[in-house]
Amino acid sequence: MAADASQTSKKIAAETASQPTGSPVGTFIRFGLIAALAAFMLKPYLFKGEEPPKSQPFAVMGETMGTVWSAQICSDAQTLAQKDFATDADAEIAKSCEELLQRFVQRELDAVDLAASTFKPDSDVSRFNRSQSTEWFPVSETTAQIVAVALDVASKTGGAFDPTVAPLVDLYRFGPNKSPLVSFPTDEQIAKLRERVGYDKLEVRSEPEPALRKSIPELTLDLSGVAKGFAVDRVAQALEAAGLPDYLVEVGGETRCGGQKARFNFETNALERSPWRVGIEAPEVATGAQTQLPRLYRKLYFDSAARPQASLATSGDYRNYLQVGDLRFSHLIDPRSGKPTEIVEGGASATGERLGAVSVVAENCAEADALATAFFVLGEKEGLALADKLGLSVLYLFRADDSAVEIREAASQAFGTAVESEIIAPETPSADDATQEKTSAAK
Repeated sequence: MAADASQTSKKIAAETASQPTGSPVGTFIRFGLIAALAAFMLKPYLFKGEEPPKSQPFAVMGETMGTVWSAQICSDAQTLAQKDFATDADAEIAKSCEELLQRFVQRELDAVDLAASTFKPDSDVSRFNRSQSTEWFPVSETTAQIVAVALDVASKTGGAFDPTVAPLVDLYRFGPNKSPLVSFPTDEQIAKLRERVGYDKLEVRSEPEPALRKSIPELTLDLSGVAKGFAVDRVAQALEAAGLPDYLVEVGGETRCGGQKARFNFETNALERSPWRVGIEAPEVATGAQTQLPRLYRKLYFDSAARPQASLATSGDYRNYLQVGDLRFSHLIDPRSGKPTEIVEGGASATGERLGAVSVVAENCAEADALATAFFVLGEKEGLALADKLGLSVLYLFRADDSAVEIREAASQAFGTAVESEIIAPETPSADDATQEKTSAAK
């Protein structure tokens, strides 16, 4: 957004310079736009003769990367009207604080989508996937940063997370290939595609120009396991740079909080601050007739006094899966075996207990996003051992059946100290549980 603000300043300066020496027209245009925007934002208070609230959470939302996003950003209308992060177009079009903030957030998300999408033919990733060259392939700085995070997590987890898993994702019809899957892939089909998978076949650099390089022509990328978290981080950093440190941002369930929830109480004439609250869903498998809201299993409280920024990401098998004959399998593919992590046959798993979800708490959402996938792939024993070795905050949720009435959890040593949380008893749901600021859902 700093670049946007810089371009806006340059545009205004150019318009002013084009006027005759000493002409006030350029200055008039600039301050006229600001005054108009401020009037729109403060209109409810100006006509009521009330002072604008000192702070309130503005709720905005939209769509990106095939999912939805939402954000709560705490500020007051008068402060937002004076911010310089808006472009001239924003100032002319925006008629409220919410609309201004919505456009602000959407612009950051669109930049990540254009870099990492496997569904947009002109994205960096799509162009890289089509290329058969093994030379350095120029990409945007954003793409290089996403790949750098992906490769770091791949290295830490021994390939349990792998950005080159695209051929296997497509094999099971969870990628751009949407042709019907009439039978479960054979071992021969899987083995052939695994030859094209391996994070050690991919390189990334930031200088002298951002670029990627593949060691085999057939290598392709799927950054869906990290891009949404990276997008959340990008929005959060843009908000902080704009002087808006109190926010909660989520994309497809991947969430990052900054500061605290702030609201001015007119009755007490005081600013009230409270921790952001984020819920973790119970890993229930939704049926076609299921219409009720997802049930929450845990509430987490993120307080800036303990950590200025905190992120939560969840991966699970209960939202995105396919059924082929008697087999139901998750979209989470183990790059090491080439097979889905959870395969249920005839409505039952081989062990009688199924891994439903893994949640990771970290400072950066991109890392939490990728790690949640990796730890689901690793499973409880291997995953918790690695989490404790690396000091990571990881929570495993297991269920006896699709209803998830009975849940067993297993957590790393760091999870209990990372964030304050409480389990929500399934037999005593409250109205407050349905109004959480945000819920971390399986991706």
